[in-house]
Amino acid sequence: MFCGHCGRKNADDAKFCASCGNPLSQSGTAQTTAQTAARAQSGQVVAPGDSPVPMPALPVRPASSPSPSPADSALSASPTVPPVASAQDTVVAGASRVPDAMAHSAKTAPQMPSSSAFVPNAIAPNTTVAAAAHRSKAIIAAIVAAVLVIAAGVSAGLTYHAELWGGKTLPDIAAANPKAGKASGTAKATVTADSVVVQLKAKGITATKRKEFSGAKEGTFLGYGNAKAGQRVRSGSNVVVRESAGPGVPSNVEHAKASTAITTLKTMGVPVHTKQVAVSSSSKLASGTVVATYPLAGQAVTDTTTGIYVGIAAKTDDKTLAIPYDAIGTDINTVKDALTKAGVSVTVKPHFSSKSNVGKLVSSNPAPGTVLSSGESATLYYGVSADKMQEATVGQSNLPYFSASYLNDAVTGTYCKRTVKNAANDCITLAQDDNGTVYRVTATDTGSSSEGHSDHLLTMCFPFADGNAGDIGTCSYGGSQLPAGEGGMAKRLIAKQWGAFDFGESGGTPSCGTAAFSPYDEGCNAGKQVVQGSQDMSGATFDMHDFYVFFAAEANLDAIEKSGYFDDSALAAAEKSSKPDTSRPFILARDASQYDTTSVPYNKAPVPSGQTLVQDPFVPGVGEFSASVKFKPAPTDANAYYLVESAQPDWQSLPDCDANGKVSEAAAQEQGFWRQVRGTYVFSVGAGAWATIMTVNADGSFSADYHDTDMGVTGDGYPNGSRLVASGTGKFTYTKRNDDGSFSMTCDQKAFHQDGTIGDVTIKDGVRVETADGIYGLTPCGTFTVYPTGYATSALSDDVKSWMYGGIVGSLPATLTGPLIVNDSNTFTFVHQEH
Repeated sequence: MFCGHCGRKNADDAKFCASCGNPLSQSGTAQTTAQTAARAQSGQVVAPGDSPVPMPALPVRPASSPSPSPADSALSASPTVPPVASAQDTVVAGASRVPDAMAHSAKTAPQMPSSSAFVPNAIAPNTTVAAAAHRSKAIIAAIVAAVLVIAAGVSAGLTYHAELWGGKTLPDIAAANPKAGKASGTAKATVTADSVVVQLKAKGITATKRKEFSGAKEGTFLGYGNAKAGQRVRSGSNVVVRESAGPGVPSNVEHAKASTAITTLKTMGVPVHTKQVAVSSSSKLASGTVVATYPLAGQAVTDTTTGIYVGIAAKTDDKTLAIPYDAIGTDINTVKDALTKAGVSVTVKPHFSSKSNVGKLVSSNPAPGTVLSSGESATLYYGVSADKMQEATVGQSNLPYFSASYLNDAVTGTYCKRTVKNAANDCITLAQDDNGTVYRVTATDTGSSSEGHSDHLLTMCFPFADGNAGDIGTCSYGGSQLPAGEGGMAKRLIAKQWGAFDFGESGGTPSCGTAAFSPYDEGCNAGKQVVQGSQDMSGATFDMHDFYVFFAAEANLDAIEKSGYFDDSALAAAEKSSKPDTSRPFILARDASQYDTTSVPYNKAPVPSGQTLVQDPFVPGVGEFSASVKFKPAPTDANAYYLVESAQPDWQSLPDCDANGKVSEAAAQEQGFWRQVRGTYVFSVGAGAWATIMTVNADGSFSADYHDTDMGVTGDGYPNGSRLVASGTGKFTYTKRNDDGSFSMTCDQKAFHQDGTIGDVTIKDGVRVETADGIYGLTPCGTFTVYPTGYATSALSDDVKSWMYGGIVGSLPATLTGPLIVNDSNTFTFVHQEH
């Protein structure tokens, strides 16, 4: 039978519908009739086993009708069309009641057969009910499908958000640290790159840190280099994390448009100074572009007060006398001839360079890019390699032998490792002081006076420990006076013609406590110096100091490595690394961390073969090839400090300019004044016991050192006398040109500073040293008058001339051959060293 509710066919004896569960209480005929009526309501006729077929709708049967005629009775055996149910007529599944219209007809019409199965052409089950059932199923299926889709979408969204699939999200650091942003102005300021790497690692993302110069604190997270915050990346991807290296000069600044470069450099949070650099041709170095920087491109700022200097190219006209910056790397004779023709007095000297720059201009004094004043002289340096080792180092004197003592300007410059991470550790700068002595520049050095860096003066010669082995041959070899193989330096690297030599700081003499001293007339007990008499050296030691080997371009590295100069274990370790680039000059620094012992008691120091005096085991002594303690490490590409052949301008002598390299007229005039005044001056009476030496730079800054020594004032611990000292720095400001042709300048009181504490006493080299109250001649530091070169001495006051007699040998010249600087408060007069 069929269910009157859903139309499902069920077994004849079924009590309930197997589909919808409603009771099946009607007879088969009633079920069929009800089903047929329901389908007829939809306007369809359904034949057994066929699909629904549309049929015309029939009018609703009247509520009452006349009694059937005999004809009506005859039709009862044939298929009849049941009345169409009205809106009020409802087929209720399982109900025994029939629609009212049908009930009314049943009273007036013959009864239908009890089973339609026996009626020919019986009507199929009601099509309306079947259609409703199909629609119900479709709706249910659609709802179920929609629910499944929604559930899948929600699940996918939740699992995607949970990063179970679809990659990982790069954290947005700014969003994650709002408090940090309020405190510092940017959330990234308090987030380190290391912490971001940890976060990424936890997500399964590999991170590589990339350091960049910026105004942020070193180590700060700057952002991602190859992705954006919030972006999804695959697990296992490599993400670049940008890490601040602090302020510095990016490597791509040189030759960039100056205005663009300056914009970048000003984000470093340090002062940026723009200086005009003279060039001869815009085709080589375009005007308005960056030609040089300090620090060098790719290096960090080490002094945030000084900041960054930017040299901007400016083409000179035919009337301007200069050493053009673009002359670097050109033939030395061509440059010399051009300057000589212009009236400049030129001196030519050798300087170590790369193989490609041999015979070319590599540096100059005044520095390349400087505009010259009329009558100025210049020194030009040309490149040399290993074959000119003696010429460049020990062969510049007129002595009849090679004197290998202090270094000279052939080695000055900055030397850096192949990879510079920290300029303070990865670079070495050698400079020359006013006395012509080369020293290693450190962060504590001020000015160019030797007083400020005496502990870092560099020498090739290390005499015997008692300091009394310094006859004429101690630091010499060869030449016309000394036969081959003789002289204290005859066995050293410098004499081997291999293109290398060794040098160091403070070696050869023992230490007493923290100070070096000479055991010739002093002793050392319990770390204190005593007057020698008992030969007490129980407290003296030989300590390891900085020591280096210099290699010229094309040096015979193979011969040096086979000579036994280097420690065997160091050579074995170097075999695993790349060799240095021998086409460039480089320095190798001794690494104290590779030694177990860096200090030896004086009484246990070795005595060289054939000698009677002890020798510092950490440096090669007189008659020795190398130090008793062999050199570590052996040279590799990674530990070599290569000469940086980017000639640095003399920043202080260059005029300030705008981003296009243009200089104002006032700035040009002031710069011309400082070019005349710069130099070293001496205030003294000539006796030599006291003097104040002042060095004035081309930007008006100065450094000064005063000393007054009395060798007769001795005592316990200072057998060599007593000395008053004072040193300091400051800055002069140009004021005006006076009517008599002199100039006025003022000492900046805020910039003037005396080093140390007044009254402090120390013992150094057996001398009692006390810090004086004021720098004699400069204090008080107020106004000064400058008398330029060429000024008539007859126009000077008698007080000024009286001070000049103490500083000038012979009679006074008719005109000044160098400037005078006079302190207006007391007419103390500083005489230029040219006098």
